[in-house]
Amino acid sequence: MPSLRWTTWRPLALQYPIPALTLPEQLDGGQAFRWRLYQENEWRGVIGRAVVRLRYQGATLEWSSSDDSVALIEKLNDYFDAKGAQAKLVEKLPWQSDTVLYQALKAYPGLRILRQDPHETLIGFLCSSNKRIQQIRTMVSSLAQTLGEPIAEDYYTLPSWSAIAQASAVQLKSCALGYRANFLQGTAQKLIDRPDWENEFRQLPTRELIETLQTLPGVGPKVAACVTLFGFGRWESFPVDTWMVQVLTQAYGLQGYSAKQLEMFGRAHFGEAAGIAQQYLFASARTGRLGI
Repeated sequence: MPSLRWTTWRPLALQYPIPALTLPEQLDGGQAFRWRLYQENEWRGVIGRAVVRLRYQGATLEWSSSDDSVALIEKLNDYFDAKGAQAKLVEKLPWQSDTVLYQALKAYPGLRILRQDPHETLIGFLCSSNKRIQQIRTMVSSLAQTLGEPIAEDYYTLPSWSAIAQASAVQLKSCALGYRANFLQGTAQKLIDRPDWENEFRQLPTRELIETLQTLPGVGPKVAACVTLFGFGRWESFPVDTWMVQVLTQAYGLQGYSAKQLEMFGRAHFGEAAGIAQQYLFASARTGRLGI
């Protein structure tokens, strides 16, 4: 494959910055699974058909890419919420009266929801069942190398649903998917007949979107809520996983609540930015910053 040809480094212009201490959690904290720390101070990730590099040069977050198109620059601005829409929503969260949330916001200032596409998030979270972040990242990378299209060097696009649907058992086994292979292939077989599924799903109200996603093989309430939040940008979506159960039962005193009741509490308590609050709480609990 051809070698990567990089653009020059340039500042990533964000209205609200991602501090250097927050950047690893931002890129490798369980939202996205296509970023890796390449060197001590350089992250590399795949966005669509572009390979992107990020680094801190002094106090400046810089980027470089294999793609110098205007479309990629616009995609980066959207991906990292360059205009700061989420930061403005964070100010509306009840952090002044909620000491747990306040602690989480202080732990990872500048954290935001990455605007990935639905295809990427659905593949990633179909691989997530009972797996750690590193294991999910490895499975997604294997899927790309086995079934995706080459970009340059050892970087590949994510496979299409058609490629997944037509994959052999040997190919899927090589990706160490386990029982998740059936989920991916079953979902692929459903979606290849709906080439415009992303736009169709995008038109749905949030609650209906979550319910519709759950008609796909392997998509339960948590995966549906994650895809709705990270893939469709519905910031009111509030995924409940084991970390959220721990936070809400121990720090908020909601012992005995079902996952559904915890989700309802999260959406009611945090409002239109519930998913953003969830990510702060998730990151802080997972890394031991909440002390619970």
